[in-house]
Amino acid sequence: MVVILNDKYFDEYISEKELKVAVNRISSEIINDYSDYSNLVIIGVLNGAIPFMNDIVFKLPENITIDYVKVTSYGDSLKSTGEVKLTLDTGINIEDKDVILIDDILDTGLTLSFLKDHFTKKNPRSIRSCFLFYKEDSSLERPDYSGIKIGNDFIIGYGLDYAQKGRNINRILKLAK
Repeated sequence: MVVILNDKYFDEYISEKELKVAVNRISSEIINDYSDYSNLVIIGVLNGAIPFMNDIVFKLPENITIDYVKVTSYGDSLKSTGEVKLTLDTGINIEDKDVILIDDILDTGLTLSFLKDHFTKKNPRSIRSCFLFYKEDSSLERPDYSGIKIGNDFIIGYGLDYAQKGRNINRILKLAK
């Protein structure tokens, strides 16, 4: 099934069922890695991480803390601008806390590096990263928790967008060639 958003065509790539399998595996890994959830802070990167993060945190114990940050690096383009800007910071104290940064996709790694540097200055006990997708050619670092390795395709759905459209698609579509 082809989906047309603005001027681009997208084909089905990853099913809703495959997404659920990845989310369940990542949730289990996080649960196995932590014993004291009262010190666990989950920070989602708006807007793309919302569906993925929600599915993860609904599987975790009730006494975690949740907050969000917002950064920009894509705008309405198919490629990163190469410049990361923090437009909304978390308002909670993360000193001596275990932080997991959750985002939809690890592409260039610039956003992850930027956020790790930013939050390291706030003295957390630990910082880990969690991504549903990571591109096999992403260069800076690997996520601590990851779902599905993909090629260099441009994808949308399940929080990922093209020019702010397609985030609400419950599966993943890739840009048709």
